[in-house]
Amino acid sequence: MRDLGTTGQPLKQGNDNNDVDLRELWQALVRRKKLVGVTAGSIIVLAALMTCYQRLFRPVYQGSFSLLITDPISSDGRAPSTATGASGAVFEDLALNTTRNDIPTLIEVLQSPLLLSPVAKQFGLTAGELNERISITTGGEKRNEAKGVLNVSLIGRKPNEDSKLLEAVSEVYLQAALQQRQQRLSDGLEFLNKQAPSLENKTSELQGKLASFRERHSQLEPSVEGGALKERQIALETVVMNIKSERNRLSRVRAEIAAGNLSARSFQEAVSTGSSNASSGQTQGLSVTDADQTLLQQTLKVESELAEARSKYQRNSAMVRSLESRLNQLQPLLRKNQLEAVDAALKLNAGRLDTANRQQEQLESRFLKQPALIQEYEALQQDLNIAKANLSGLVKAREKFQLEMAQRSVPWRVLSPPEINPEPIKPSVPRNMALGVLIGLISGAGAALLRERFDHVFRKPEEVKDDLGLPLLGHVPHVQFFEGVRENKRFLLEELDRSVSSDANTLETTDSESRRQQIYQRFFYQEAFRNLFTSIRFLNSDTPLKAIALTSSQPAEGKSLVNVLLAKTLAEMGQRILLVDAELRKPQMHSRLGLNNLMGLSNLLTGESNDWQKVVQKVDTYEGWSVITAGRRPPDPARLMSSKRMHQLVQDLKESGQFDLILFDTPPVLGLADAALVSEHCDGLMLLVSLGRVDRSLPKEAIARIRTSGVPLLGLITNSINSGMDGSEAYGYGNYGSAYQYGYSDSYAKFQTPATYAHYANDDDSSSRIAPQEANTTWKGKVRQRCGQMMRWLDGR
Repeated sequence: MRDLGTTGQPLKQGNDNNDVDLRELWQALVRRKKLVGVTAGSIIVLAALMTCYQRLFRPVYQGSFSLLITDPISSDGRAPSTATGASGAVFEDLALNTTRNDIPTLIEVLQSPLLLSPVAKQFGLTAGELNERISITTGGEKRNEAKGVLNVSLIGRKPNEDSKLLEAVSEVYLQAALQQRQQRLSDGLEFLNKQAPSLENKTSELQGKLASFRERHSQLEPSVEGGALKERQIALETVVMNIKSERNRLSRVRAEIAAGNLSARSFQEAVSTGSSNASSGQTQGLSVTDADQTLLQQTLKVESELAEARSKYQRNSAMVRSLESRLNQLQPLLRKNQLEAVDAALKLNAGRLDTANRQQEQLESRFLKQPALIQEYEALQQDLNIAKANLSGLVKAREKFQLEMAQRSVPWRVLSPPEINPEPIKPSVPRNMALGVLIGLISGAGAALLRERFDHVFRKPEEVKDDLGLPLLGHVPHVQFFEGVRENKRFLLEELDRSVSSDANTLETTDSESRRQQIYQRFFYQEAFRNLFTSIRFLNSDTPLKAIALTSSQPAEGKSLVNVLLAKTLAEMGQRILLVDAELRKPQMHSRLGLNNLMGLSNLLTGESNDWQKVVQKVDTYEGWSVITAGRRPPDPARLMSSKRMHQLVQDLKESGQFDLILFDTPPVLGLADAALVSEHCDGLMLLVSLGRVDRSLPKEAIARIRTSGVPLLGLITNSINSGMDGSEAYGYGNYGSAYQYGYSDSYAKFQTPATYAHYANDDDSSSRIAPQEANTTWKGKVRQRCGQMMRWLDGR
């Protein structure tokens, strides 16, 4: 069992799931489908009527025209221009103040009262009214790129007058563009005239600086002269390399001479090679004087004769020895002369190399100064070129401005002429109908959910069965006779007996309409309880149920009344019934049956009386109906209900064999543990659900609590406390399957008159019901009757 709080209310378990249950929302919409359909249909019909009315009597037309505000040929398709042309375009933009295309500002100007006031006054409008009817957008599919075209549209209800208005607006825009262009050209020309003197002075100043630079550095073109210096450097480097090469050769020749490895003929060849190089312009080699040349020739002649003599004579011959002696005398002299010649050549070579190195240093010093001069020169030249280009562009722009001012051509062009579309744009039938359907469905769903929120109760027995997922044992129809039994504490049984004392045959001739309805209602509630008893018997065919408890989710659901009527009906059927009032906290069974409450269930459980047969009371005029009242109120009913004495008492009652069925009337299951405690000793528990009274969530919570306690839940009983909750014209009991269907007998068919249902066509509040005669005769009654019928139809009742 779940724990109870100090207030007697069940403590909440687990997580509070506040998520929206889409299944419950869908079920709510299905239950209120008629309300959804009526609301949606009403709004759709209203939307259709409004659309038709506006289409016929208040249509809105739209006209438009397009303006080309830029020249795509000269602006976007401009060919590549020279520096002068480009600077001219820059000066044109500066002079015209067109460095950026501010379309939003232009649109604001076109819609301003400054331009629209004259047109609006001409047509009897205000500038504000005309502004609201005019819309200006950029043209083209790509709005961010098509900023050279403006689309101007006008809406109105008078096509002929609006066509003239649209033409007047286009003329005003063209004239405004022309005036603005002339003003901008005039202002631009004035701007250019102010800039011309400063550009001319700047050009003259730069030309003077360039002339002073050439005069100061004696150079016309520093870059050209720098190239010439570089060529001279390269030629001088070649000369230095040749001098160094000749010096190396002379050094090798001297080393050969000093080592004695160089013959006269070899020395002659070296002298010839030096002379050849000198003649080619590279450098000067060895130079031999005339005396040295004679000595060289003599030495060569002696060597030649010696070689010839050695070929003819023997080595020891006088001729060979004479020539060898002479050669030995000439060679020292020749070697000395050779060394002197080579040393002279080396000295000359060193002088030439030193001269070439000094020339190189001078050229390098001059070349290193050239970059700074070139940079300064080019900066002056660049500034001068820019100044010339600016001056040329300014002159060109000024001439163009003067020419355009003389032409007075309109800068804007009308691409599409002003015209009004013959088809109205408002109302749009597809849009309005789609919007009506959408709003209708949303409103219908909202109305259904709102109605469900304020009327979150079960309306039909089928809803209880489907929503709770338990078998429906029976349905108790609404009987007007039982209204106020609980509130007024009426003696129910005596009134019932008195109301049916007349025979049915006498009712055919009576004029009392209330008597007819009593018999009519009595028949149906008796049949309902007979069906309920049949369902209880079929629950367990092997072992018949002997003790059954009946409870409800909350008080005032008619639980005690159902117990009384069930016991009465079964007693009339010859069943032996024991009705036990287990409502120890607030007993009322004795007052309804006209019994005393001196001794009862509480006395048996507390031990004041050990013989239950002494506590049982018989109901007068009902032979098989016995009752155990609640007895005195104990301080702790829950403890008594869970005691062993309670269990033993129930067993004794079941085993006594004196009763076919024992019914326990228990307190509500929510907030109190008494019902679950009593049911633990019984064969099962039935849950009563009142239609049109109890919130849908309470039976679910009651079922969860019953299952937690482990008590077998046999099924559900529905009860129509209020009128119109039976789910059918036959009080609803005939719609639960073939096992529960009964037909009408001929003796009761005559009571099915329109007046019979007059009491059930009113609101749920019994205090506001109208008498049948008033409902049929007064217009207020008829209106209320129709409204009640309509609400029940919308609720699906």
